[in-house]
Amino acid sequence: MDTHHENDGQNFWNFIFSIFFIAVLAGALWLMKTVRGGYLVSVPPFDALLMALASFRITRLVVYDKISRWFRDLFAHAETGVMRTIRDLLGCPWCIGFWSALVIVVAYFIFPWAWSVIFFLAVAGVGSLMQLYANQIGWRAENLKLDAKEKEERLRAEVDRTSLGN
Repeated sequence: MDTHHENDGQNFWNFIFSIFFIAVLAGALWLMKTVRGGYLVSVPPFDALLMALASFRITRLVVYDKISRWFRDLFAHAETGVMRTIRDLLGCPWCIGFWSALVIVVAYFIFPWAWSVIFFLAVAGVGSLMQLYANQIGWRAENLKLDAKEKEERLRAEVDRTSLGN
């Protein structure tokens, strides 16, 4: 099977999506300049942090969360073409992170109502981070318990073996 030709077709769609992203980015910059009268100059650090947390939350929502699985499943069986590129995009946290950051930043600078949405998403992002941290602590505790149980069983087996020899 010659996968080189299959990859050429898929690379074409990946290239098209890359060009599309660049066009959307250029359009967003033009829109921000037109609406605000200039380009992005500075962002207060707290606002930048909230935008980063909001982007994190959107990325998790699209790529990992069960509630959006139905949308990812629409593309789950795509093997070639634009549908495959969308499937790959929806499974890529770095890709969705770029797109969500673009949407968040443009919304922040253009729409006054966006601040409320960004704040809400940022709070949800902090909640997600806390849950991930709590899960990590729980998994570590479970692994430590399993390791201790295995060591105890090995020690018990060793004691049983040595006591049989007496």
